[in-house]
Amino acid sequence: MKLNIGASPIWDCEGWTTLDHKFRKNTEFSIMGDAANMPMDNNTCDTIFCSHMFEHVPNVKLEEILLEFNRTLQQDGIVRILTPDLKKIATAYVNEDKDFFRMARLEDTSIRTDLGLGGQFINFIISQGQDTALFNRNIDEFIVGYAHLYSYDFNMLKILLERTGFHLVEQKEFCESSLTEYRVPLHVQGMEPKWQNFNQKFYDENNLVHEYDPETGGYNINFRVTGFDRDPLTSLIIEARKKEDIPKTSYHSLNDSNTNYCRYGWSLLKDPA
Repeated sequence: MKLNIGASPIWDCEGWTTLDHKFRKNTEFSIMGDAANMPMDNNTCDTIFCSHMFEHVPNVKLEEILLEFNRTLQQDGIVRILTPDLKKIATAYVNEDKDFFRMARLEDTSIRTDLGLGGQFINFIISQGQDTALFNRNIDEFIVGYAHLYSYDFNMLKILLERTGFHLVEQKEFCESSLTEYRVPLHVQGMEPKWQNFNQKFYDENNLVHEYDPETGGYNINFRVTGFDRDPLTSLIIEARKKEDIPKTSYHSLNDSNTNYCRYGWSLLKDPA
């Protein structure tokens, strides 16, 4: 099996299976599921691709997901990950690189522009969405939904990958891979397989519809996509290979470490109210 996790319901590619929590039902090549608890046997995947999902995951759950990647990949199987590059984006912010953020907005038109460069920078780390809900301390008031929750540089993900059974962790260029399929960028099905920014100008020029509907809370979309890498300007691209099996039962999570403050996040569970 070749598995694309978090691919969205409008992605497909011949010979690939997709797993996404947005699916409403299972089909032959799409699985409704949670990346931290994938409904498949051990050692069933040749490769796993995961594009711009990690930033949507609460950081305290990322180790669970990487352990699932480890469990389901065959020995020496390849995982390829894309996520916003914290170092690249932070460097552009510190250097007040307006050209970088101008080009970044062409890649992603949802980046907020009403708070200057700082607002654009922080939007890569934390942004509104429909993936995670924030409630108040008393858990009786919904505040807002979030999309992006965290951001990573290469070294952060290298540490996590090596802890969860991977090695040969490498940062890759856009569409650079030993696997031929990963050299094909994300593109609209039926169009030339080259990367084009998925923005409103692109949609208008090609009679494509990709609009948020505030009445339904969903999107109206009249096209499908295929291919892999996207957003070459802002993406961190990493490949690694499975080195060894790391059982969840024997894994010591960083969430339980005294070297960080993660455990404080669960302190509300000690409040009887």
